[in-house]
Amino acid sequence: NVTAIRSAVQLFLSFSSALRGRASRPTRRTAPSWRHCAVLLAALLFAGGATAPAQTAGTIDTLAGTGTAGYSATEDGAAAASARLNRPSDVALDAAGNLYIADRLNHRIRRVDAATGNISTYAGTGNTTYSSAEEGTATANINNPAGVAFDAAGNLYIADRDNSRVRKVDAAGVITTVAGGGSALGDNGPATSAQLNTPFSVALDAAGNLYISEPGGHRIRRVDAATGNISTYAGTGTSGYSATEDGAAATSARLSTPSGIAFDAAGNLYIADSGNHRIRKVDAAGVITTVAGTGTGGFTGDDGPAASAQLWFPIHVALDAADNLYIADSINDRIRKVDAAGVITTVAGGGSALGDNGPATSARLNDPSGMAFDCAGNLYAADDNQHRIRKVTALGEPCPPPPPPAVTEDTGPAVFAQPLALQFMAAQDGEPQTQEIMLYAQDGEADFLLVPGVRWIAASPRRGELADGERTTVAVTVDPTGLPEGTRNARLYVRSGGRVTAWVRVVLEVLPPTGPAVSENVGVINAATMSAYGDPGLFGPTLLPLAPGSAVVVQGVNFASGGRMEAAGYPLPTMLGGARVLIDGTAVPLMAVEPQRIEAQLPWALGGEAVAAGGLSLAAVVVESGGESSYPRRFWAAPHAPGVFTVSGTGQRQALVMFAGTTDLAAPLDFSAGSRPARAGDVVEIYATGLGAVEPPIADGMTSCLPDGVCLEDGSNAVLRHTAARPRVWIDAYAVSPENIRFSGLAPDMVGVNLVVVEVPRNLVPSDAAQLRLAVGGRMSQSGATIAVE
Repeated sequence: NVTAIRSAVQLFLSFSSALRGRASRPTRRTAPSWRHCAVLLAALLFAGGATAPAQTAGTIDTLAGTGTAGYSATEDGAAAASARLNRPSDVALDAAGNLYIADRLNHRIRRVDAATGNISTYAGTGNTTYSSAEEGTATANINNPAGVAFDAAGNLYIADRDNSRVRKVDAAGVITTVAGGGSALGDNGPATSAQLNTPFSVALDAAGNLYISEPGGHRIRRVDAATGNISTYAGTGTSGYSATEDGAAATSARLSTPSGIAFDAAGNLYIADSGNHRIRKVDAAGVITTVAGTGTGGFTGDDGPAASAQLWFPIHVALDAADNLYIADSINDRIRKVDAAGVITTVAGGGSALGDNGPATSARLNDPSGMAFDCAGNLYAADDNQHRIRKVTALGEPCPPPPPPAVTEDTGPAVFAQPLALQFMAAQDGEPQTQEIMLYAQDGEADFLLVPGVRWIAASPRRGELADGERTTVAVTVDPTGLPEGTRNARLYVRSGGRVTAWVRVVLEVLPPTGPAVSENVGVINAATMSAYGDPGLFGPTLLPLAPGSAVVVQGVNFASGGRMEAAGYPLPTMLGGARVLIDGTAVPLMAVEPQRIEAQLPWALGGEAVAAGGLSLAAVVVESGGESSYPRRFWAAPHAPGVFTVSGTGQRQALVMFAGTTDLAAPLDFSAGSRPARAGDVVEIYATGLGAVEPPIADGMTSCLPDGVCLEDGSNAVLRHTAARPRVWIDAYAVSPENIRFSGLAPDMVGVNLVVVEVPRNLVPSDAAQLRLAVGGRMSQSGATIAVE
């Protein structure tokens, strides 16, 4: 019914127009909350109390928890082994050897006394709602605490995961927020004004700076001890991995769901890069490398090089006194050790029985998570899915004796800098800018190493040696790419002899872009879902891929001057309103252009052979307008990326589903004129995009009507083009049988839009908002699109 299809086109245009009131400049979308899957979140195995009997080295025992999830206030004050825990996630030891447990689903921090072995609640009430009124008091709610760590002063830091904060409990038991609670990323500003995305693990370096892992944000954040300001220490905010990123600055390397973090004695930070099935190391110079894992989930490689071994969602890391690395290999239900030679072995887990009072390698662990060592070399680990804290006796190296007191105050040679401040001004996504500083050595020959505090600063050369009194020039470059407007402050540290001897303040004022600029991460989105992110899923937010031939929206600024301009005629033009969109260098068909958005079709050849073979490929988008080009933004291309159009144009609520041959919506009676709920046996047409390749093929920017793309009223010149992969359809979780899916292909009178014709099944529960979802090629359309049924 060509008339009905043309009406649908107008409806599509109307809901597209409804989105024009968005913000006037590109913004970073806040990722959805990260949700842990029970199978993938491991609790730390805990190490023991003073009341445990003496055991042979390598023997495992339960220090706390009965193995049954739960909590009772009456269990506080009793032996830790007789008290219930609920998915313990991390452990930490204070200077006196008392053990602290992140009792995650009990929403408490528990404490096991080193002298008595008794357990008590140290923080948290069991309630989860955050209130600012509780700040600075001894009683506060925490929500799903995932990580704990102590600083040198004895303050306990808590990753208050689902409150999106890091809290500090001082010696008096008073709790305060030290990071999180903001609504924007907040880099280079106060940590308490920044947004954290599911903080999971916390660690402190020797200078007292706080580090926070954000699995949902794919970053490691750093809170400066002196200023309280936060910055990104590792990760770009985008999930992924490339071998070419190893050996580069950690701030330019992608991570995937980074979880546990820990420092060694030399100041290297180890990261459980969980989604990449790797352990990464960031050295004191800020350079990232892979130290364990091949990137493929599995269990192989024991007694060989750690970099050639398979890990499976490693969730935590710890180091003993000799800096041997320990990995909570969660899905493999093991704890593995990487020694100084880089050889990996299993040191706990792999057995079929609980195995208390026996060898740790014969015991069963279930999702091991956070770990900690005491000075006797005993390992404490959270056995998450067995609701226990386990202790492995003398597994690690004992602490060395303390060093003798210093006999001199002479600090030795040092390197200093001039000037001590640099000021830059650059347009958003503009060209990098460079200024120079001078370094000079005093009090003898000295080495130097420059450490940028943030990813947008680079220095060349970064390292070298200077004779006493010698000087050298260093080029300091700032890159405004991806930075929002506003003033940013950072430091460039000069290290000499292992200590910071000078630092240079760097101020960058990011000005509005002068030419076209595509928004970061959300620059190209599915026109049906109007979102760059999928459902929370197992590991939280991931950028959705886009499929060949899809209708998409490009978001940003300075794309065109004036109002909206729409294409007329087929094939769709590749230039409209003076603007072009290039995908991997190829101009794509344009449906409409506005100053802040462009509606376009992705090419059918998107992703080339990789996507055609069923894989993923990175694509780059550039907008050209007014003789200028935007900075390239990347997105993933996949064979299929389904999305269902909705009347609101937001990807949510009433789906664009019409009764066959009409313009009436399958919606509640009062939704619009002619709308009614769908009944069993009705045939409805679902409008979607991203269902992938069609047969027979079609040129970019064309409809299915020959020869000029304009459909006749009787539809006689329309060619049916079926999708190569037939979708599955669910209505309120009820799978529509394949024989009731009448057609899946291109909507004849539209570009980049799919039509799925379905006969409504029987036995549906009446609802004005039944969930409607499509799946094709293993990918599911968005949640939140609905249809009315009766």
